[in-house]
Amino acid sequence: MSALKNVILWILIQLRIYPNVFFLSNPLKIYEFKELIKGIKFSNDDQILDLGCGSGLQTLLLGEAGNEITGVEVSEKEVAIARRKSEQLVSRIKSRFLCTKLEDADFEDESFDKIFSICVIEHISNYNEVLRETYRILKKQGQMTFSVDCLEPIEDKDLLEKHKKDHFVVKYFKADELKKLLEEAGFTEIDIYPIFNSSFAKNLFINGINNQFRYGFLSSIVNYLLLKSKEEQCSEINKGIFLVAKCSK
Repeated sequence: MSALKNVILWILIQLRIYPNVFFLSNPLKIYEFKELIKGIKFSNDDQILDLGCGSGLQTLLLGEAGNEITGVEVSEKEVAIARRKSEQLVSRIKSRFLCTKLEDADFEDESFDKIFSICVIEHISNYNEVLRETYRILKKQGQMTFSVDCLEPIEDKDLLEKHKKDHFVVKYFKADELKKLLEEAGFTEIDIYPIFNSSFAKNLFINGINNQFRYGFLSSIVNYLLLKSKEEQCSEINKGIFLVAKCSK
């Protein structure tokens, strides 16, 4: 991160503008994040885990709602960025970022009240082991909320292969098999549903595949508002580009 970006970030933090979901600069990710936290009741005492936290923006947003947020990420570069961001927010958000696989983090049993993961599990080959580990470290009556790639509306095999290769996707999940995996891990009160069901979302995602999901800041906001409207109007809910899963221990 350049010195200029650090200065700009510092100013935005002092003005309490950062973190904000619209800094994701991706209309799909803005919508996805809002969908994940919809209906979730946070407590000031919550210990929260973000599995596959990346550079930490969404992690810090989750951290504002609880007592402390822990981000786990295998990329040293992404963790370094997340830590630099969090250092300037230490007075507002208690956070820590670990560069490790979840199964190697050595968390104690029942460490977290809430676990989130935002389109990460489809990139993990040992997803069965990871889901069992999330169950182990989740407190009783705790909640796990996550999203995974599904891509059911996209029928172009070449396009699917490009997305899979470009973004290192191990597996596209379907609702029934995901529910079975969660049940086998021990989770209860499982609710799985698709998002991005509209043709607008499909076209926006296809455009993203072909352009490395590069959206401008203002374009993202405009497209998010359009996306939100189209999704609310969409009556077809059987097939979505992503699946959202919410479950309990």
